[in-house]
Amino acid sequence: MSSMSISIFSAFFALLPLIVLVIIFVFVISVIRRMERRAEERLTLDKETAHLQQLQIQEINNRLTNIENILKQID
Repeated sequence: MSSMSISIFSAFFALLPLIVLVIIFVFVISVIRRMERRAEERLTLDKETAHLQQLQIQEINNRLTNIENILKQID
């Protein structure tokens, strides 16, 4: 029985580096996916911000045009 337990331990220690590599690989993949998800969220937020800024610029241009027209009418 003791030779069986020794063979189990030796098999476990032989497979230990492979198990550690698989765990590290899974961890790295999960970190990469998390980073990609954050990057996509950041990109979406940047697009929304750019769109809102474009709307604000259009509104400012409209107001400026109205002010110019009013000043032309006064002259």
